[in-house]
Amino acid sequence: MSLVAGGHTLKKYDEDLATLRDLVIKMGAGVEEQLRLGMRALEMRDMELAERVVEGDRQIDRYELRADEEIAQLIALRAPLGVDLRTILALSKTVNDLERIGDESKKLAKIAQRLMDASGDRVEVPMVAEIGGLAKISASMLRGALDALVRLDLEEAERTRRDDDRLDKAYKASVSQLTQLMSDNPAAVAPGVQALFALKSLERIGDHAKNIAGYVFYLVEGRDVRHPKARLTAEG
Repeated sequence: MSLVAGGHTLKKYDEDLATLRDLVIKMGAGVEEQLRLGMRALEMRDMELAERVVEGDRQIDRYELRADEEIAQLIALRAPLGVDLRTILALSKTVNDLERIGDESKKLAKIAQRLMDASGDRVEVPMVAEIGGLAKISASMLRGALDALVRLDLEEAERTRRDDDRLDKAYKASVSQLTQLMSDNPAAVAPGVQALFALKSLERIGDHAKNIAGYVFYLVEGRDVRHPKARLTAEG
Protein backbone atom coordinates (compact mmCIF):
# COMPACT_ATOMS: atom_id res chain seq x y z
CA MET A 1 0.00 0.00 0.00
CA SER A 2 1.34 3.44 -0.90
CA LEU A 3 0.25 7.03 -0.89
CA VAL A 4 -2.12 7.92 -3.77
CA ALA A 5 -2.17 4.63 -5.64
CA GLY A 6 -4.76 5.79 -8.17
CA GLY A 7 -8.02 4.21 -9.30
CA HIS A 8 -10.43 7.09 -9.87
CA THR A 9 -12.73 7.21 -12.87
CA LEU A 10 -11.31 10.63 -13.76
CA LYS A 11 -7.66 10.25 -14.72
CA LYS A 12 -7.11 13.96 -14.08
CA TYR A 13 -8.15 13.43 -10.44
CA ASP A 14 -5.41 10.81 -9.99
CA GLU A 15 -2.94 13.12 -11.70
CA ASP A 16 -3.85 16.01 -9.40
CA LEU A 17 -3.46 13.85 -6.30
CA ALA A 18 -0.13 12.54 -7.61
CA THR A 19 1.04 16.11 -8.23
CA LEU A 20 0.26 17.03 -4.63
CA ARG A 21 1.93 13.88 -3.32
CA ASP A 22 5.09 14.50 -5.35
CA LEU A 23 5.21 18.11 -4.19
CA VAL A 24 5.01 17.09 -0.54
CA ILE A 25 7.71 14.46 -1.07
CA LYS A 26 10.00 17.05 -2.68
CA MET A 27 9.30 19.46 0.16
CA GLY A 28 10.14 16.73 2.67
CA ALA A 29 13.45 16.00 0.94
CA GLY A 30 14.25 19.71 0.88
CA VAL A 31 13.50 20.06 4.58
CA GLU A 32 15.68 17.04 5.41
CA GLU A 33 18.56 18.68 3.54
CA GLN A 34 17.97 21.99 5.32
CA LEU A 35 18.16 20.24 8.68
CA ARG A 36 21.36 18.42 7.72
CA LEU A 37 23.04 21.58 6.47
CA GLY A 38 21.77 23.68 9.38
CA MET A 39 23.32 21.28 11.88
CA ARG A 40 26.58 21.14 9.94
CA ALA A 41 26.72 24.94 9.85
CA LEU A 42 26.24 25.00 13.62
CA GLU A 43 28.79 22.30 14.37
CA MET A 44 31.42 23.88 12.09
CA ARG A 45 30.35 27.52 12.63
CA ASP A 46 30.43 27.73 8.84
CA MET A 47 29.08 31.15 7.87
CA GLU A 48 28.86 30.44 4.15
CA LEU A 49 26.87 27.28 4.79
CA ALA A 50 24.68 29.05 7.34
CA GLU A 51 23.79 31.70 4.78
CA ARG A 52 23.01 28.98 2.26
CA VAL A 53 20.51 27.47 4.72
CA VAL A 54 18.89 30.84 5.40
CA GLU A 55 18.49 31.41 1.66
CA GLY A 56 17.30 27.83 1.15
CA ASP A 57 14.32 28.43 3.42
CA ARG A 58 12.77 30.48 0.62
CA GLN A 59 12.45 27.33 -1.49
CA ILE A 60 10.68 25.58 1.38
CA ASP A 61 8.26 28.50 1.57
CA ARG A 62 7.67 28.23 -2.18
CA TYR A 63 6.84 24.55 -1.80
CA GLU A 64 4.33 25.46 0.91
CA LEU A 65 2.60 28.04 -1.28
CA ARG A 66 2.40 25.66 -4.25
CA ALA A 67 1.03 22.87 -2.09
CA ASP A 68 -1.60 25.17 -0.60
CA GLU A 69 -2.72 26.11 -4.12
CA GLU A 70 -2.96 22.45 -5.17
CA ILE A 71 -4.94 21.58 -2.04
CA ALA A 72 -7.37 24.46 -2.50
CA GLN A 73 -8.01 23.46 -6.12
CA LEU A 74 -8.52 19.79 -5.25
CA ILE A 75 -11.07 20.62 -2.58
CA ALA A 76 -12.88 23.19 -4.72
CA LEU A 77 -12.98 21.18 -7.94
CA ARG A 78 -13.23 17.57 -6.73
CA ALA A 79 -15.22 17.82 -3.48
CA PRO A 80 -13.26 14.85 -2.07
CA LEU A 81 -14.81 12.39 0.37
CA GLY A 82 -13.62 9.48 2.49
CA VAL A 83 -10.01 8.43 2.05
CA ASP A 84 -9.45 11.09 -0.62
CA LEU A 85 -10.44 13.83 1.80
CA ARG A 86 -8.30 12.30 4.55
CA THR A 87 -5.36 12.10 2.15
CA ILE A 88 -5.65 15.76 1.20
CA LEU A 89 -6.09 16.89 4.81
CA ALA A 90 -3.16 14.75 5.98
CA LEU A 91 -0.92 16.17 3.26
CA SER A 92 -2.06 19.70 4.10
CA LYS A 93 -1.14 19.21 7.75
CA THR A 94 2.16 17.61 6.73
CA VAL A 95 3.03 20.65 4.64
CA ASN A 96 2.45 22.87 7.67
CA ASP A 97 4.72 20.77 9.88
CA LEU A 98 7.41 20.57 7.20
CA GLU A 99 7.39 24.35 6.89
CA ARG A 100 7.85 24.61 10.67
CA ILE A 101 10.77 22.17 10.55
CA GLY A 102 12.28 24.33 7.82
CA ASP A 103 11.95 27.35 10.09
CA GLU A 104 13.68 25.53 12.95
CA SER A 105 16.48 24.46 10.60
CA LYS A 106 16.93 28.09 9.60
CA LYS A 107 17.14 28.98 13.29
CA LEU A 108 20.04 26.53 13.66
CA ALA A 109 21.85 28.33 10.85
CA LYS A 110 21.22 31.71 12.45
CA ILE A 111 22.55 30.40 15.77
CA ALA A 112 25.72 29.43 13.89
CA GLN A 113 25.95 33.00 12.59
CA ARG A 114 25.61 34.39 16.11
CA LEU A 115 28.38 32.14 17.39
CA MET A 116 31.05 34.32 15.83
CA ASP A 117 32.79 37.03 17.82
CA ALA A 118 33.49 40.55 16.57
CA SER A 119 36.84 39.50 15.09
CA GLY A 120 35.20 36.76 13.08
CA ASP A 121 36.62 33.93 15.18
CA ARG A 122 34.51 30.90 15.96
CA VAL A 123 33.00 30.75 19.44
CA GLU A 124 33.14 27.31 21.02
CA VAL A 125 29.71 25.70 21.31
CA PRO A 126 29.04 24.13 24.72
CA MET A 127 27.93 20.49 24.59
CA VAL A 128 28.16 20.27 20.82
CA ALA A 129 28.22 16.46 21.04
CA GLU A 130 24.92 16.42 22.94
CA ILE A 131 23.37 18.79 20.41
CA GLY A 132 24.56 16.48 17.65
CA GLY A 133 22.98 13.54 19.44
CA LEU A 134 19.61 15.27 19.54
CA ALA A 135 19.99 16.20 15.87
CA LYS A 136 20.48 12.54 14.94
CA ILE A 137 17.29 11.53 16.75
CA SER A 138 15.31 14.39 15.18
CA ALA A 139 16.61 13.65 11.68
CA SER A 140 15.82 9.95 12.12
CA MET A 141 12.29 10.79 13.26
CA LEU A 142 11.77 13.03 10.24
CA ARG A 143 13.00 10.32 7.86
CA GLY A 144 10.81 7.72 9.56
CA ALA A 145 7.74 9.95 9.44
CA LEU A 146 8.18 10.70 5.74
CA ASP A 147 8.81 7.03 4.91
CA ALA A 148 5.70 6.05 6.87
CA LEU A 149 3.64 8.64 5.02
CA VAL A 150 4.80 7.57 1.57
CA ARG A 151 4.31 3.84 2.26
CA LEU A 152 1.32 4.28 4.60
CA ASP A 153 3.29 2.18 7.08
CA LEU A 154 1.58 2.25 10.47
CA GLU A 155 4.38 0.32 12.19
CA GLU A 156 6.98 2.84 11.06
CA ALA A 157 4.67 5.66 12.07
CA GLU A 158 4.30 4.19 15.55
CA ARG A 159 8.07 3.71 15.90
CA THR A 160 8.60 7.33 14.97
CA ARG A 161 6.06 8.50 17.50
CA ARG A 162 7.68 6.41 20.24
CA ASP A 163 11.09 7.93 19.44
CA ASP A 164 9.74 11.27 20.62
CA ASP A 165 9.96 10.00 24.21
CA ARG A 166 13.66 9.27 23.71
CA LEU A 167 14.17 12.72 22.23
CA ASP A 168 12.37 14.42 25.10
CA LYS A 169 14.49 12.59 27.69
CA ALA A 170 17.70 13.53 25.88
CA TYR A 171 16.52 17.13 25.60
CA LYS A 172 15.71 17.45 29.30
CA ALA A 173 19.00 15.85 30.33
CA SER A 174 20.98 18.15 28.01
CA VAL A 175 19.19 21.27 29.23
CA SER A 176 19.85 20.31 32.85
CA GLN A 177 23.52 19.65 32.14
CA LEU A 178 23.93 22.86 30.15
CA THR A 179 22.20 24.96 32.81
CA GLN A 180 24.61 23.60 35.42
CA LEU A 181 27.57 24.30 33.13
CA MET A 182 26.51 27.93 32.71
CA SER A 183 26.00 28.28 36.46
CA ASP A 184 29.52 27.00 37.14
CA ASN A 185 31.21 28.96 34.36
CA PRO A 186 30.01 32.53 33.65
CA ALA A 187 32.05 32.64 30.43
CA ALA A 188 29.86 29.85 29.07
CA VAL A 189 26.61 31.78 29.54
CA ALA A 190 26.48 33.65 26.21
CA PRO A 191 27.28 30.66 23.97
CA GLY A 192 25.31 28.44 26.34
CA VAL A 193 22.15 30.43 25.68
CA GLN A 194 22.61 29.85 21.95
CA ALA A 195 23.12 26.14 22.63
CA LEU A 196 19.83 26.12 24.57
CA PHE A 197 18.10 27.65 21.56
CA ALA A 198 19.58 24.91 19.35
CA LEU A 199 18.40 22.18 21.71
CA LYS A 200 14.89 23.65 21.73
CA SER A 201 14.78 23.81 17.92
CA LEU A 202 15.75 20.15 17.68
CA GLU A 203 13.13 19.18 20.25
CA ARG A 204 10.49 21.04 18.24
CA ILE A 205 11.60 19.33 15.04
CA GLY A 206 10.96 16.01 16.76
CA ASP A 207 7.49 17.19 17.76
CA HIS A 208 6.68 18.08 14.16
CA ALA A 209 8.00 14.73 12.92
CA LYS A 210 5.78 13.02 15.49
CA ASN A 211 2.83 15.00 14.14
CA ILE A 212 3.54 13.85 10.58
CA ALA A 213 3.71 10.24 11.74
CA GLY A 214 0.36 10.72 13.45
CA TYR A 215 -1.26 11.85 10.21
CA VAL A 216 -0.55 8.41 8.74
CA PHE A 217 -3.00 6.89 11.24
CA TYR A 218 -5.59 9.48 10.27
CA LEU A 219 -5.08 8.86 6.56
CA VAL A 220 -5.22 5.06 6.75
CA GLU A 221 -7.73 4.50 9.55
CA GLY A 222 -9.46 7.84 10.05
CA ARG A 223 -8.07 7.79 13.59
CA ASP A 224 -6.67 10.90 15.29
CA VAL A 225 -3.87 9.79 17.63
CA ARG A 226 -3.00 13.28 18.83
CA HIS A 227 -3.78 14.50 22.35
CA PRO A 228 -5.26 11.26 23.74
CA LYS A 229 -5.79 12.79 27.20
CA ALA A 230 -7.79 15.69 25.76
CA ARG A 231 -9.88 13.25 23.74
CA LEU A 232 -10.66 11.13 26.80
CA THR A 233 -11.76 14.25 28.69
CA ALA A 234 -14.04 15.31 25.84
CA GLU A 235 -15.59 11.85 25.60
CA GLY A 236 -16.11 11.66 29.36
